[in-house]
Amino acid sequence: MACQCLVNAAGYTFLALVGYKLLSVFIRILGPYLLFPGVDLKNKAKGGWAVVTGATDGIGKAYAFELARRGFNIVLVSRTQSKLNDVKKELNEKFSNTEVRTFAFDFARSMTRQDYQPMIDELNKLEVGVLVNNVGMSYDYPESLHKMEGGLDRVTDITVINTLPVTLLTAALLPQMVDRHAGIVVNLSSASANYPMALWAVYSSTKKYVQWLSEILRREYANKGITIQTISPMLVCSNMSKVKRSSFFTPNATSFARSAVSTIGKTDDTSGYMSHQIQVEIMGLLPSFVRDYLINSMSTGTRAAALKKKAREAKNE
Repeated sequence: MACQCLVNAAGYTFLALVGYKLLSVFIRILGPYLLFPGVDLKNKAKGGWAVVTGATDGIGKAYAFELARRGFNIVLVSRTQSKLNDVKKELNEKFSNTEVRTFAFDFARSMTRQDYQPMIDELNKLEVGVLVNNVGMSYDYPESLHKMEGGLDRVTDITVINTLPVTLLTAALLPQMVDRHAGIVVNLSSASANYPMALWAVYSSTKKYVQWLSEILRREYANKGITIQTISPMLVCSNMSKVKRSSFFTPNATSFARSAVSTIGKTDDTSGYMSHQIQVEIMGLLPSFVRDYLINSMSTGTRAAALKKKAREAKNE
């Protein structure tokens, strides 16, 4: 009889755990995107300016437009002043009441605090309510570490760009947010950080750093009134991803940013887009050997297609 009770208890415990796991999955998929109430970002930020790095293309540019639409003044930070001027003009034409400033900064060539200090000084003259650490760099195509296109220079650039700006700019702007007991920091990671990805060693590892940093900062600033969010998207149509056509699972940058910004204050860590979250949750439910097989197949397939294209282009020259 006692044995039967133990078996029954184990069975009910197992069912409860499965139920909890499935409920958690559905909440992560539906909660931030359909169920949870909206958040007043201006009240949560208590600062009129939003700073966006990597702001002249893709997700960064789309974040700048979405935050301007929500009433923030915008600081655009990127490498090329001419591109910054173009985006500023677009913003001013669409949002005439929005003040837009630019700061040209080469994140790949700037590796010391002294390099960053002029930008930090300028930003701290403003009440920065939102910091979007979006600037990042990836591979041309999946490849083993020692064979990466661009060699050691590319390894260095990806490592620096994907880790140093998010760390230094967050540290530099947190003091004013702590003083106000309010502020929003959004750190763009990648779904590639969720699992070790062969042929993406540097990119996957550096994006894992962003996730880890954000999680630790949430603990350090839990009682400071500051929202620190990690966004880890799947594929979005952009120059970085090299995906040109949008679909249900691959949104354009504008749709993605509108969705991702709407999750601020609702969840600390998400993919930013509901169809992305569906993919993330399915991958999380798969046995590790199945997941690894799918990831490796995708990476090797992408690599083979890229090398084939590269060989064809070389032949035509």
